[in-house]
Amino acid sequence: MKTIITTVLILLCTVCSQAQINAPVSHGFWVVESNKNQPRVQIIRFYSDDSKLLYEETINTKLNLKHEKVRLALNQLTNKLCGNRDDSNNKKLIALAFNLKR
Repeated sequence: MKTIITTVLILLCTVCSQAQINAPVSHGFWVVESNKNQPRVQIIRFYSDDSKLLYEETINTKLNLKHEKVRLALNQLTNKLCGNRDDSNNKKLIALAFNLKR
């Protein structure tokens, strides 16, 4: 009887499970650099796929990279910078994306 219940539960779990939704393909990557002596100052750099620096900005606010929204916003900025390389001369892209006061 126990094996039947266990088998039914395993089958229900496998039938009802869903795969994760794949995130859109991203190009490039970003790096956040902070200093131990000045933890509220962060430098965010965006790079292309071939590791060329596209954009760099220093902010005076600590971004919490554990939050999914922060990582998603940085990924979207990376895609925007990789797709539109002429637009990388804009200043304060990160401050505008996160509504930060400078």
